Formats: sequence, structure tokens, C-alpha cells
Amino acid sequence: MHDTITRPGVAFLLGAPPRIAITTTADRTVVAVTGELDLSATGRLEALLGEELDLAPRALVIDLTHLTFCSARGLGVVLDAVAEARAAGIPVAVVADGRAVLRPVEALGLEDVLPLYRTLADAEDHRAR
Repeated sequence: MHDTITRPGVAFLLGAPPRIAITTTADRTVVAVTGELDLSATGRLEALLGEELDLAPRALVIDLTHLTFCSARGLGVVLDAVAEARAAGIPVAVVADGRAVLRPVEALGLEDVLPLYRTLADAEDHRAR
């Protein structure tokens, strides 16, 4: 079980880094991850993304702009969530602008697999088209 602080539309899950915030609106759910996404945290992120996808949001945004480290397994969890969202017909975007995420994405040639945007505004602009 997670320790949770909630307010309307937002849940902050507390514990060891990384911190994961889930913001839900009528238009989208944003899962924002802050800190280090290492092997010890990937199971929690995988479970939370699965729970959000089970709720069938109108769109899912995975915000990784505040990650300082992203393990290969962490990237795998994000890739799996993107595949599950697409299979369910849920529009999905991954937001990342830092080296912690962009470097492994580029090194592994995943630019064509991940719907990657540099800012939340860019992801929203693309979805609006």
C-alpha cells in the first residue's frame, strides 16, 4: 500500500525516490515522475501506470522531465505502458527534455517508438491537432 496525499484531481504518492504525482482532468491523466527511476522504483511505476490505463483515461501523458536518472528497466516500463495505451486506443505522450531520458532513447534508437515531446505544451498541441 502507498502513502498518499490527495486533493481534487491530484494524488501524491510518498515514499522513497522517485516521487510520482498523478493528475487527472476530464481531458487527460498525467503521471509525472521526479527523481531517479531505478530498479527499486520500476515496479511501483509499472503498477501505477497499469492502474491508470485500467481506468481508460481520454489521454495519458507520462511526464519524465524531472528525472535525474532512468534505468533501462524504467525505460522498459514506459515502453510497455505506451504499447498498452496504444492497444487500448488511448492517446499517449511521453514528455522528456533531459539527458537522463533522451540519451538512452537515442542510444537505443527508440525515437520512432516513443511518442516523445519536450514539454507538456508540445504534447498537448500535438494532441489537439
